[in-house]
Amino acid sequence: MQKIYLIIIILISPFLIFGQNDISLKGVIDFDLVSAGYTGKAIHLVANTNISDLSSYGIGVANNANGGDGQEYTFPAISLSIGDQVLLARDSTAMSNYFDNCFSYFDVILPASNAISQNGNDAVELFFNGNIIETFGDVNVDGTGTPWEYLDSWAYKDPSGSVSFSGENWIFGGVGCTVGSITTQTSSCPYPLCASQSSINNFSIFNDTKLYPNPSSDFLFFNNNIKNVKIFDSIGKEITNVAVFDNMIEISGLSNGVYFLSAKNIKTTFIKK
Repeated sequence: MQKIYLIIIILISPFLIFGQNDISLKGVIDFDLVSAGYTGKAIHLVANTNISDLSSYGIGVANNANGGDGQEYTFPAISLSIGDQVLLARDSTAMSNYFDNCFSYFDVILPASNAISQNGNDAVELFFNGNIIETFGDVNVDGTGTPWEYLDSWAYKDPSGSVSFSGENWIFGGVGCTVGSITTQTSSCPYPLCASQSSINNFSIFNDTKLYPNPSSDFLFFNNNIKNVKIFDSIGKEITNVAVFDNMIEISGLSNGVYFLSAKNIKTTFIKK
């Protein structure tokens, strides 16, 4: 009987390990958004197989090198399909505005509790049934000044990365790289999920787009074929959609102030102040 028992343990243990790896960390986000505060904080995960009940998993954030506080967030009891991209976001509206076109690349958007409070120098732990199965960063170290700092930026799991945690490599956008940007595409560090080579090339084409006269109080003109114009106020709130006629929009109905204009041509999206 003892020999049979040992054989059973050996046979089932690989399945236990496999179950733990059904989902994994993909990105740790601390964007600096115009909406400020906690709105730029999120965790990106990817499903490695079909998951019938995500509530077996959770997240912990080790603020201020405190060694970890255990599991602080538990996922809802939902199912995922293999390959699903999951965004656990403190403010889904702000994230939608910042990711712009590529927000649709996320298959599942989940509202995060205030436990998702990483400050760009904090480690993140992924839990399965209350046990740590993956760690980004060092829970006992303040990441400020380390190669894995992601303040006002992002960290993204990628085989080309030079920093490794839990056996996986990570790349980084660079500290402060999202400051002053309205979308990730207009930052100096587009989030890798959005930044395919083709989108980068298309954005470089759009660098030649001109907006004039600027400032203006009545009409604005474009030198390229523009459509789908949106106007945001200085804190990133969408004010209006504006119809474009003959590469011109009317803005006489706006109050005096600073605005950001998001527009599209047939290639990609750009932002003008």
